[in-house]
Amino acid sequence: MTAARFLVVAAALAIGAPARAQDPLQLERPLSRLWPVTFDAHVLIGVEPQGSRGNPIAFGVGAEVLWRARIGGFAALLSSAGTPLHPNVIGTTTEPSLADRISVPLALAWRPFTPIAEHGNGFFHRLLAGIGLQAGLTIEHVRTSDDSDTTAGLHLGASVDVPLFGSALQGGLSLRLYGRVMVTGSSSLDVKLTQPVYEKGVNGQFFGGLCYYP
Repeated sequence: MTAARFLVVAAALAIGAPARAQDPLQLERPLSRLWPVTFDAHVLIGVEPQGSRGNPIAFGVGAEVLWRARIGGFAALLSSAGTPLHPNVIGTTTEPSLADRISVPLALAWRPFTPIAEHGNGFFHRLLAGIGLQAGLTIEHVRTSDDSDTTAGLHLGASVDVPLFGSALQGGLSLRLYGRVMVTGSSSLDVKLTQPVYEKGVNGQFFGGLCYYP
């Protein structure tokens, strides 16, 4: 009898162990297939405001990997077009042209409102789960047809994922609104030409696009 009781208790513990080990959030609602890791891939198109020198079109792709949709890493490949190499006269001032830009930011990503978002499944909670901040390194390569320069500096970014269906916790598709600031050294290209190219050390970009959470 003692051996039989032991086998019954052991079997009950073995059957019950998976249920006890399961994440409490998983019991409340379906979560993404990769949980407790969350992954997103996004495509973006936007603009790099440069005032009187123009507003080059910018675009790119990126991805984030987070632990429990809270903290992790981010990487992207972004690009913006320059302006033609011809005199850009504003009043009596000749403005320098802009170079083509390729950006590779690598950053720490943080979702500060995920602990609140975990307590509900309405639109407001799903929106909170998609608010993110980034801080890290960016490598900026600027180029013309016959000159180029590469600098590194600070990357700061912020994003809001407006859920179309699902959320960052559950998986799904979102509209991403994203802005970033790059703080690097300035670059001067084609300085011997009549129309030089100049990139200032602080630049910003603003994007909209789609973000997918598997």
